[in-house]
Amino acid sequence: MTRLRRHRTLTAEQRSRELHPQELIRVGGWEKLFGRTGDLWLEVGTGKDTHIIERSLQNRDSFHVGIEVTRKKFEMMLRKADSLFTEDPAPPDNLRFLHADAFQAVEACFEDGFLQGAFILFPDPWPKKRHAARRLLQKSFLELIARKLRPGGVLEIRTDDPDYAVEAREALRMIPVLQSLTGSCDWVHEPLDPQKHVETLFENKFRKRGLKIHHFYLSRIES
Repeated sequence: MTRLRRHRTLTAEQRSRELHPQELIRVGGWEKLFGRTGDLWLEVGTGKDTHIIERSLQNRDSFHVGIEVTRKKFEMMLRKADSLFTEDPAPPDNLRFLHADAFQAVEACFEDGFLQGAFILFPDPWPKKRHAARRLLQKSFLELIARKLRPGGVLEIRTDDPDYAVEAREALRMIPVLQSLTGSCDWVHEPLDPQKHVETLFENKFRKRGLKIHHFYLSRIES
């Protein structure tokens, strides 16, 4: 007999951090949505990790947005956010999640030169050649992110896959407005600022297994 998996319905409070692009258009942009001005930080492909949630609690004056294309993972993030925010005695209203394709959402929901920072953390390397178009760390998507960053805005990338790191490096070298913050190094194997670093679940697992993490830190310069 096939066992059916039951899906829990999201509560209204859990859904309160879900954002539909139409709502963003209706209210007139991010600052109107949040009711104040502030820097906006984006994480592309949140998966099931709490990284962007933890950052939103640590940096309450900033806005934080996570994009996730998989509905199951997206709903899991909404539940985790609600749980962690409920534990806070004075939770901030500075976090939203978009259930959307990353390329389409970044293009449609963020003005050019608006983002203070973006995170792409341990994206699926899609190693098979027939899946190459799904990889996030390719020139077309990284150029899009660069265009959305304001001058001085930062892009942080992490991957445990050495081949994917090389592929990302070659793509980044073709985007002159992105400048490495690690000097002559394309990547480093330790966080640039350990005190501000928020470790992901994947990162913790890989580190315990002795795998090297490739950290990219880049800044948008004036074009």
